[in-house]
Formats: sequence, structure tokens, C-alpha cells
Amino acid sequence: MQTPENFVLIKGGSFQMGSPESEAWRSADETQHSVTVSDFYMSKYELTQKEYEEIMGNNPSNFLGETLPVENVSWDRSANGYRLPTEAEWEYACHAGTTTAFYMENSPSAEEANYYGHYPYEIEDNYFSQGNLQVQPGEYRQTTVPVDSFSENPYGLYNMHGNVSEWVWDYYSEYSTEAQTDPAGPAFGTLRVYRGGGWNDFAKNMRSAYRATLEQNKGSFNLGIRLVLNAAPSSGSISGAGAQNTSVDGNGKILIAYFSWGGNTEGVAEEIQRQTGVDLFEITMVNPYSNDYNTVLDEAQRDQSVQARPELATHVENMDEYAIVMIGYPNW
Repeated sequence: MQTPENFVLIKGGSFQMGSPESEAWRSADETQHSVTVSDFYMSKYELTQKEYEEIMGNNPSNFLGETLPVENVSWDRSANGYRLPTEAEWEYACHAGTTTAFYMENSPSAEEANYYGHYPYEIEDNYFSQGNLQVQPGEYRQTTVPVDSFSENPYGLYNMHGNVSEWVWDYYSEYSTEAQTDPAGPAFGTLRVYRGGGWNDFAKNMRSAYRATLEQNKGSFNLGIRLVLNAAPSSGSISGAGAQNTSVDGNGKILIAYFSWGGNTEGVAEEIQRQTGVDLFEITMVNPYSNDYNTVLDEAQRDQSVQARPELATHVENMDEYAIVMIGYPNW
């Protein structure tokens, strides 16, 4: 595949995702663990307002300018072949082979990144002894800057630290401590992750491992997007970032099939469906169980003892479309 215009090929590899316990201002949700990512293409730049408006027909941004990054966009969107990076892909690309808090040798100065320049890295511990800082306080621009500003990181990517934070694919959750290949986060959640820090963030919130969250239907004037493309089919990778009901490996949809007697299981299934957009199927029987609780317990015990398979009133006609099927049922 030829490298798309303004994209770079990020060669896959393994790295320690998260931050070491010695890293200043790390958070408890940055537990280090071994992750391997496959090759992928990533845009050199944050998506511009011009590009967004050409596709979507509108511009939601607070700071206006064709070459400025689009911001104030929610996670929900569709894109033909393009997608959001996974958290692992984003952090791997941001580190660009480094193991330090930022990809540059020292923490970024206001001449190297667009952030709240009055608050460089570790100033919180050095208000009265700023001579100990790696970089001194600098300019606070209070706005976004063009997406090709400053120097690129070793992988050829601009503004991975600062300017606007960037949505990633994953729902937020605690990291697995086990080694992983092409992780894409949990299948469900209430918050999506974004990375990188923006024009109004302190430097500590621009660290390569820093994680921030927001509801996926919300936006902010310091939050934008950077697109990626799959380089080749690979186990565990995702595709179709705009599709609400796409499985974590990109090969099918997700289905919740549930049986509910008193309505509790139905309520849980419907809430998961509301938050995620996955497909929902209610399991019903040709001969329903009794409406009386004591009687239904006897009926369930009877069926369990003979491993009965009661006839269903309806069926999933397109089962081969689903890569993941979640089952909900009463505990009786």
C-alpha cells in the first residue's frame, strides 16, 4: 500500500505502555505493561478545520482558521476507511521509541509545544526555585496554532504534545497487567479516552502516558482528532472508527441476546444498548414460563435437571454477522 498523503507509516513493535512509578505527576491508572502494536499509518497532523468542513459541511470550532485543528468535536463520527488510533497506537506513536515522559530529551518548552506555557513540567514542585526546572516558564498563547507548527517527533508527527488533545478509540478502563497485542480497550464503557494535552493544559498533562476522559457525545475547545489507517490486516486491530457497532477486531458486530422474566435483565440490556449502539435481541419462548415466581423456580429446576432446550419463538436470522455475542439471563 502506498503511503497516503500527509500520513506516515508507523512500524509496529513492542513497548512499555504506561508510566514508571518514578515519573513525576503520573496517575494511578498508568500501570506499565508490555504492549505490541502492528504497523499502521498515522496522519502527520491533527485534522484541520478545512478538512473537517469539506467532509462534514460544518465547522464546530471555537478558534477559527483553515489550518487550525478542528476542535469542539465529539467522538461520534464516521469516516470512509479512516479511524481513530487506539490508545496503544497513540502512545506508541507519541513515544516514538523513547521511554521518557515526553519524546524530546527534556520536557517541552513553550517554543516547542503549544500549552499553558506558564506551567512547564514539574513547576508545581519548583515555584520558588525555578532554577531546578528543565525548562523555564514561557508564553501562554491562549489559542490553537496551525497543525504544522513546531518540529515533528522522531516518527514525523506534529503536535503530539499540546495544541489540542486527541480522541482515541478506546473506552476508558484500568489497564490489563498482562502482555497484549493490538489492544483496543473494553467493548463497553461510559467514557472515551483522549490524549496529548491541549493549548490550555499544564505540561504534566501532555506526558506521553497521560490519560484523560470525556463522554463520547461531548466536545471541548481543546479537543480534536488525528486519523489513522490500517497498514495491513492483523489480529486484534480495529477498523471503521465511526461504526458504533463494530467488534474490537473489525470482523463483525456485537449482539446482546437476553432473556428476562421480571424485567431486570431487560433493563440492563437496554441500558448497555443505549450507551453503545450494539444490536439487541430478546429471547422469547413458544411456551413461556409461569408468571408466578415460586412456580417458575420449579419449572426452571425441572428444565435444568433434564437439560431441556425449550423451543424459541424468535431467532437471530443473521447470526454470522456477529463476532461477539453477549448473553443476559436471570440467575434462577
